[in-house]
Amino acid sequence: MSDDDLTGRGGSVEQERRDLRFGLEEALDGELPEEVVQRMQRHTDDCPECAEEWEQVRRMKELVRRSCADRAPSELRERITVQCRTVSVTRTETDGSTVRVTRTETVRRGFPAP
Repeated sequence: MSDDDLTGRGGSVEQERRDLRFGLEEALDGELPEEVVQRMQRHTDDCPECAEEWEQVRRMKELVRRSCADRAPSELRERITVQCRTVSVTRTETDGSTVRVTRTETVRRGFPAP
């Protein structure tokens, strides 16, 4: 395969690889024209480095999609909605004695509906 066959526009192989890397996510998300995605896939047939990167990005995007679809367990959601804050202040009085004041506050935060 010649450089012109690979790039489809007479550019260098290295330039084409850079272009393909920048468009991987868009291609996998269906945001590029089909002809561009097909050209990228043809390139990965002959370029193991790009094929590996394509597959890694595809797997990562699939994992993120699956993870975002899962709902957190109710116990975890409850722990997240309650926030505890403890503030401790230590001060020295004029007579040299030390006073430590600790205040704990629990705030219940609203959690967005699913």
